[in-house]
Amino acid sequence: KDFAKRFVDCDEFTSHAQEWLLGKLGNPEDQFKEPFQLDELKQLDYALEGVIFQQLLRMPYWQHGLSGNIAAEINLAVEDFLHTIAQTLWETLWSSEDRMPFFVTGPRGKRSYLDGVALVGKSGRGMNTVWEHIVEFVEVQPEIGGDAGFAVSSIVGRSLFHGIHMLMSRLYSEKKPSVRKHTDTAYVLFVDSKCGGVMRLRGDISKLDTKAGLTYEVATDWLEQHADVAVSSVEQVWNRFGNANWGDLGALQLILATLHCIEQCRGSPKRSLAELASDHGSRLHRRKIERRFLEIQENGIDHSYRQEVTSHEIQEIEEIEAQEIIREFEALKLEPGSTLWLEDAQWQRGCGFRIVSSLGDEKYSMYSATSLDEGDKLLSVYVGAHPSQLEPSWEDMTTWYQVQRQTRILNTMSQRGVSSRYLPQLVSSGRILHSGSCSKQSPGGRCDHPWCGISVLVTSPVGEPLDIVVAKHGWLSAVETLRCCHDLLSALRSAGSAGIQHGDISPQRVIRVKGDGDYFYVLIDWGRAVLEDRDSPAISPRYSSTYALQEGKLCPAADAESLVYLLYFLVGGSMPEFESLEAALQWRERAWALRTFQLLLGEISTVLKAYADYIDSLIGTPYPADYDIWLRRISRAFQSSSDQVNHGKRIQYIEGSGGVIKPVDYNTGESSGTSGTS
Repeated sequence: KDFAKRFVDCDEFTSHAQEWLLGKLGNPEDQFKEPFQLDELKQLDYALEGVIFQQLLRMPYWQHGLSGNIAAEINLAVEDFLHTIAQTLWETLWSSEDRMPFFVTGPRGKRSYLDGVALVGKSGRGMNTVWEHIVEFVEVQPEIGGDAGFAVSSIVGRSLFHGIHMLMSRLYSEKKPSVRKHTDTAYVLFVDSKCGGVMRLRGDISKLDTKAGLTYEVATDWLEQHADVAVSSVEQVWNRFGNANWGDLGALQLILATLHCIEQCRGSPKRSLAELASDHGSRLHRRKIERRFLEIQENGIDHSYRQEVTSHEIQEIEEIEAQEIIREFEALKLEPGSTLWLEDAQWQRGCGFRIVSSLGDEKYSMYSATSLDEGDKLLSVYVGAHPSQLEPSWEDMTTWYQVQRQTRILNTMSQRGVSSRYLPQLVSSGRILHSGSCSKQSPGGRCDHPWCGISVLVTSPVGEPLDIVVAKHGWLSAVETLRCCHDLLSALRSAGSAGIQHGDISPQRVIRVKGDGDYFYVLIDWGRAVLEDRDSPAISPRYSSTYALQEGKLCPAADAESLVYLLYFLVGGSMPEFESLEAALQWRERAWALRTFQLLLGEISTVLKAYADYIDSLIGTPYPADYDIWLRRISRAFQSSSDQVNHGKRIQYIEGSGGVIKPVDYNTGESSGTSGTS
């Protein structure tokens, strides 16, 4: 205790240890070893695949000469970052029901006991926090990086100073310290506003010669003779938006160090990293199978069976097998004028539909049709793949999402009371009734007939996809762009009220429908919608949200962000082809920094520019988009833009009719629908 009271000047200690530190950092043959092996970090990455780290505060960008307020904001961002890691690890690996037995604290004012951020055991509270309560310490400095990717000597020195205090406190503590396992090891993180690293100090602190008078020389001697010091390389943790790159090396080092610190206090987790990481192989296998059969359907080639062979006969057999596999998964093709009979899953009766035309291509079986019961109203018919005799995971996943899962999503919308003219309406779903006798043994079984067991989904309305609209007629006008934005926001609001996110917005997923005099827009293809946290959205380098590209998951404002990219395309914005997701993320980062979306949309409408600014403020946060306020603003902007086009009619936003924009005659001031807020 007396030694700890004398060991108080961090700068003095760093000065005495400087020669030793420079020798270790500058000597490639005797430099500090890494605290973690690359295989350990890979295992952690696989184990936490799909786990969401939800940081609330962005990291400000720290430059020399900035005010103390920025430094305080950075400390708060580091506190939030550390709390996010600890909370997520605790809930994922230890207990999702019990409260986390730690809290995070940092410097509070000039008289603060701490000069960094700390993860503290529950025995420490507020101003009573002392070193024996500290589980992990974070050194926060303006710049930590030095030459060759290592931390500068002063940062390592400060980290060692705090690490020695942590080890000493566990030895002389009168009460039981927070750390109960591997008490001879301390982890100190060091970060700036961009990068981070880990220092691990391990050693028998009882061998420290506390009776000697030269305090800092003694501490340096102990480090040289009795301590095992490991220092990681300095890696980027936060991007320029202030968001953590959770799956990258920099963040993974900090996460793994924090995991070991929690283990020191609470023991081994209930679920080991090896157990969680083992699931990665099965997920990868399922994805490979899905891609294999998508490739067979698209290209007619099965690369997984391609071998280097010299025998012509063997090559012919391989080609025949591949063709048989293709035929096995080939979707049913229907000719215009033919009749499709469906065993409706809801009504348990036969429904007839007459095919009018094909709406898909060689990859998708989608048709326009009319019901034999309801006359000339056009409907959309999605036809699934033929059920194979192989494992269910080998079936065509594209048509499965398009038919079976979209049926589930639309049924869920109906059950939760979601209804909007801007969403597809489920008309019928079930299996095809084929001609002749059926020898299936159960209602869910199938016979040998090639049509038996094929699932079909029928929806309304029918329209023209926006990619085809743009190809035929050019970019949308200002009025049509506002109308499209309004209609899609209304669709997202309706679905969001039931906890459903689309997750796959693109020009191919939006149709323009001819209404009573005007067009309206419907968001279709809800097969990849997200209902639960475990659901994975489709990934589009052009239109997916930033968070979806980074984490493979949707944040609350993901669809609203994708809408910005869609509008940008519809008014003539240039969207390159991306070779990788990293290229797509870099393009987004540059475009938002240069306000590319705001500038182009601002030429169409100031409200669209304001909407893009609003979305920019939400990126990287857990906050949802406020659809209602933007529906009202866009309605007013639409009214202003449409006055000249409608010649005496204005537009009213009807709150009680699914967010429908309706024309109102100036002379009467009355609407054909329910009155609402203008």
